[in-house]
Amino acid sequence: MKCEMKTSIFPSMQQLKTTEDKLRLALAITAIALIILAVEQALAGMGVEKAHSSRSLFVETGVVVLGMLLPALFLRLSKSPSKTQKDDEPSKVKDQSEKYDAATQVREAVVKAARDGDDARAQELLQQAIEAKIPLDVMPFNAVILSLARKGAMRNAEDFLKKMRSSGMPPNAVSYNILMDACVKADDAEAAEVWLDRMITDGVSPNEVSFSTVMHGRAKRGQTKWAEEWLSKMLALGVEPSITSYNSLIYACGRAGDVLGAEKWFRAAVDRGLVPRVTSFSAVVDACAKAGDVPRAEAWMEKMIAQADVEPNVISFSAMIDACAKIGDAKRAKNWHQRMVAHGIKPNAHSFSTVINACAKSGELQAAWEQFEEMESAGITGDVVVYSNLVDAYGAAAELEYAKDVFNRMKARGVAPNVVAYASLARPFAHKGNWQEVESLAAEMQAAGLKSNEYFLYAQLLSYANAKPRQTERAEKLFRKEAAAGLRPNAHVVTALGRALGRGKAAEVLRELGLKSPETSQRVLRGPKRSCKPE
Repeated sequence: MKCEMKTSIFPSMQQLKTTEDKLRLALAITAIALIILAVEQALAGMGVEKAHSSRSLFVETGVVVLGMLLPALFLRLSKSPSKTQKDDEPSKVKDQSEKYDAATQVREAVVKAARDGDDARAQELLQQAIEAKIPLDVMPFNAVILSLARKGAMRNAEDFLKKMRSSGMPPNAVSYNILMDACVKADDAEAAEVWLDRMITDGVSPNEVSFSTVMHGRAKRGQTKWAEEWLSKMLALGVEPSITSYNSLIYACGRAGDVLGAEKWFRAAVDRGLVPRVTSFSAVVDACAKAGDVPRAEAWMEKMIAQADVEPNVISFSAMIDACAKIGDAKRAKNWHQRMVAHGIKPNAHSFSTVINACAKSGELQAAWEQFEEMESAGITGDVVVYSNLVDAYGAAAELEYAKDVFNRMKARGVAPNVVAYASLARPFAHKGNWQEVESLAAEMQAAGLKSNEYFLYAQLLSYANAKPRQTERAEKLFRKEAAAGLRPNAHVVTALGRALGRGKAAEVLRELGLKSPETSQRVLRGPKRSCKPE
């Protein structure tokens, strides 16, 4: 029995959490023992046999009671936390909750500052959180990188990536994908590829988005071979391509006018079990359009329309209409435009512009005008390209009143003419030698804050050359002024200058200005191209 008592008490003593609990248990045991001892002494004064029997019975009963009470007492003490424990546990929960709330607040504040373009504020908030040891995830760091990359501040983005790593937050795939995407948007495919290599070197596994991004960088240039090589590397690393990856290859073939290549990669995607999207079909249609193969483009459009799970959109139909416009087939262009409307798709400014351009190219000015009025009746405000195309069409047909009417409508609709629109309107007047009208347009353009370019300069020089009498002095003065402003003439400008000044005088002016031949007629250099490549 004594053995059993030891087994019940000592393990429980080891489990007690505080000194206070142990003291309370010891006092309870002592009190019970003293009570048993006092009773035993009282019984000692009784008769020998009777005393011996009663004492033995009492001691045994006391020990049994003690053995029953002690485990119960232990369980109560061990289950009831001490006052210190009761105070500590809520404190810990509260501390964890406060840290979680602080992390959420920092994340939201950083993301908002980055979205608003306040990168300095975003970085300041992050630094304060790091110093306060607030647990953060990668999201606020990536928000700052995205903000910097969108502004083209690639060096700053790279510096922040390094700072992010040094602060104990390793970049993830999204961090690098942001930088690669920014490079691709800046048409710097090489830099995007360097970032992908850096990503792998830094021990971050690239995903499908990483490879699709660099593939798209090459696709934009029509560099199919490069895009294909990246697909091979992607597969070699065990990264499964998506339909987006194959769309990049189809798009690359389209840019290169490789219809067979576009169709090949479309079939390859299907063979891999991927489901083509509307973008996949549209990319093939666009490839056919760029190659001038209208019947093939139409066949792919019909395939897309027949697909139950693919719905053609305005981009699909616009690509088809554009294919017709490229070969000047106004009838086909109008037919596809009507099918788009019948399909429940609302035309946009681009689709109308394409039909108008198709009609204009085929000399169907009446049809072009009808499409233009239909666009305005539909409540669609055309962009500057729509109006410029129509102005150019009427100008080429020497319909000056219609050209001016469209130009004035453009301004009345709140569409600001660009230098191309001004040049389109100026050319028909220039061919007639109406230099006064061209000069008036030049003054209006200058008042609008637009600078002349080689196209408008050509029109103005041509107006002086066709004037009766020829405006030689005005032509030379204008050319010298534009050359001094940094505008470099192309072959058309040099030809117009020769007609306005005479070949001998034009050659003399060109030599004097250091412009010896039409090959020097490129625009002023735009300055060194910023590289997205990491240092």
